[in-house]
Order: sequence, then structure tokens, then C-alpha cells
Amino acid sequence: MKIAITGKGGTGKTTVAGILAHCFKDSGYDVLAVDADPNANLASAIGLPPERASQIKPLNEIIGSTLKTEFQRIYKALLS
Repeated sequence: MKIAITGKGGTGKTTVAGILAHCFKDSGYDVLAVDADPNANLASAIGLPPERASQIKPLNEIIGSTLKTEFQRIYKALLS
């Protein structure tokens, strides 16, 4: 199951996402909560301590260089 929450700023999207993550986890589901907001606050909304939340890296930092390398390889292959 995938759930995406969108809307205007300041409408409680992060709060709703945090509540849903807790509800599904409490119901026995494995949950992956992704905060795509540049001003990421989901970690605090789901109750991660600040010292743990500060260790979280944005996805673009984790996979960005790998994707860039792969896209470059594909692009070069298409040109040859």
C-alpha cells in the first residue's frame, strides 16, 4: 500500500502523515515514512529524538550520486 499526502503549506500534511505512520505501525504494518519536504519535520512528528533525527540524510544525498552516474552511463550508451 502506498499513501501520498499533498496540499498547500501549513495544512497539517506532516502531522497527518505522522499519525498515519503511527496507526499503521500500531496495527502491525511495516512502515516507511518519507518526507519529501525541503523543510523536513516528519522525524519529529513521528517522535524520533533530535539526536537520531539529525543523523537522517536526505534521499538525494544517499542515492543522488548513484543515479547521476547511472543516468550518465545510459545517456552515453544512447549516443553511441
